[in-house]
Amino acid sequence: MGTHLPIHDPILQFTLLTTLALLVQLTVKRLHLPGLIGLILGGMLIGPGVFGVLPREPVAELLGQVGLVYIMFLAGVEVDLEVLKKHKIEASTFGLLSFGITAVLTVCTALLMQFSWGGAFLLAAAFSSHTLVAYPMVQNMRLLGCPPVVTAVGGTLLTDTLALVMLAIVIQTVGGDQEAAWGWLKPLVFLAILVMVALPTVPRLARRLFASTKRSRAEKALFVLVVVLLLASLTELIGTEAILGAFLAGLCLNRPLTYHKELHEHLGFVGQMIFIPFFFVDTGMRIDLNVFAGDAWVWWLFAAAIAVVFIGKGLAVWIIGWFYKYSRLECLLMIGLTTPQAAATLAVTVTASELGAFDNVVVDAVILVILLTCLSGPLLCGYAGRKFAERQDTASTDHDWAPDGKESSNSGNETSQADKQKMKKDLD
Repeated sequence: MGTHLPIHDPILQFTLLTTLALLVQLTVKRLHLPGLIGLILGGMLIGPGVFGVLPREPVAELLGQVGLVYIMFLAGVEVDLEVLKKHKIEASTFGLLSFGITAVLTVCTALLMQFSWGGAFLLAAAFSSHTLVAYPMVQNMRLLGCPPVVTAVGGTLLTDTLALVMLAIVIQTVGGDQEAAWGWLKPLVFLAILVMVALPTVPRLARRLFASTKRSRAEKALFVLVVVLLLASLTELIGTEAILGAFLAGLCLNRPLTYHKELHEHLGFVGQMIFIPFFFVDTGMRIDLNVFAGDAWVWWLFAAAIAVVFIGKGLAVWIIGWFYKYSRLECLLMIGLTTPQAAATLAVTVTASELGAFDNVVVDAVILVILLTCLSGPLLCGYAGRKFAERQDTASTDHDWAPDGKESSNSGNETSQADKQKMKKDLD
């Protein structure tokens, strides 16, 4: 009895996805490539757009969404709040610049290419955001205390929030419904209320539960997972995106988990082993090779979009880097973190497509942008990370930071041989 493709049995789907993740981790690192690039390419090969071994639904799509939520949760947990407070001006300024410059460039380019005003602003909402696809790599390289990384991660919340607000405004105003013309304010009001309730409540509950000796580590970890999924679900219900709720959950649990290292490491291990790899596989499964042989207009849109993304994000990084005197490697690290387009970009594109604002050509161009940026971003981070690992001194000309995520108080401190070997091993 033969096997018919695509495979629809959920158990077989999960088995093949898990096997793919294992094989990629075992083989790709031998080629000195980041594991997430192998996962994206592997997902592309088995997905509907190439060999059609597996459909995205239900397993890959579900686990991919959970994986993205987990990435954003870890980004909120891992950020050093004391360092973020110290660099809050840089983070907020970068978030505004990253959104604003890219949005303006996108709108101008789209109008020149004969898009309507509504379509131009929808494209701006898609490309002005970014997704921390390379965050797991930066985490493994122990570069979380690097000021540019803090700036990029801190600015992500503002950038993606503004992109989603733009999406809501365009959808409501283009629809022409006068009663709903100010409907975009409702998600913001509800989000503000959710933040005001979650920030004081969740940490208090977490500290009480984590301090209890009657609760097992499994129960504590399950509580964390419930908080993450609950806040992610609530942000979706109020009209924004799950990634914002996941990041909020990470911020809420940041300090409680800081004092419970074993639980913190346990949660990171679960994410790296199960959830996060499936996000990259699912991203690859979205890619259709037929796009490469499509209409020539797809390639013009793709080229214009890539130029807008890299110029817009690059200018924002350059301005911040020039003002705060970041080194060239630090700027490359920020560009690698903030150019990948995935979560919010896909959310905006799918929404616009369902509304009829984007045709298949635009959707194909966006998918190509997602593919290239998700591959190039981690490669840039890997290059910058290797250079950092090769340095004899961890202190750059103007910024001091330690490879364990804490800022250094002495610009003359040198990286230990063990730290350099650890960073190189993680990269390889």
